[in-house]
Formats: sequence, structure tokens, C-alpha cells
Amino acid sequence: MSWPLDLEGAGGLAIGLLAGVAFGFILERGGLGDPKKLTGLFYLEDFTMLKVMFAAIAVAAAGIGALSLLGVLDLSRIAVQPTYLWPQAVGGLILGVGFALGGY
Repeated sequence: MSWPLDLEGAGGLAIGLLAGVAFGFILERGGLGDPKKLTGLFYLEDFTMLKVMFAAIAVAAAGIGALSLLGVLDLSRIAVQPTYLWPQAVGGLILGVGFALGGY
């Protein structure tokens, strides 16, 4: 069987929902839902959030690489979307201001 699975409709939505709930639960249990942690990152005082997110990215990249080497994951089936720099920068700025205000 090749990954990513061809799940359409409710099956794909259910897996996405479960993955999102699991990720949110782990972040909350790790204390990353604390507003002080969020604002600490913006004030360059607490880098816990940054460390956790970089670790998550590294683990995901290593997992994708390992699954590809084992033949479980076909990298040609993973789509990389084009980057639209200005809309993403504006959206990131709005999100960052919202996080900072919420944490304040």
C-alpha cells in the first residue's frame, strides 16, 4: 500500500480531525496553551514554543524520509503548494498580533 492514502469525503475528514485533536491535546498537555508562553516567545524571553515546533518539524521530516526509504511513502504523491510571500506575510502579521494581544 502506498501513502498518502486515497481517502475522500468523511474518511479523510475524520483522520484530519483526529490528527488535529491529538496535536492540540499534546500541545495543551505540554503547557503550550499558556498565554505567558505565547507572549514570552514574542518578547524573546521564553523559547519553549519555538523548540517544540522545530522538534515537531524535524520529527515529521525524519518520519517522511524514513517512510520514503522503506518504500511506504511515495514522495511524488506529496504536493508542495506554491509560496505567495506577501499574503502569507500579512496573514502571519495579523495572526502574530492576535496571539500577542490574546496573551497580553
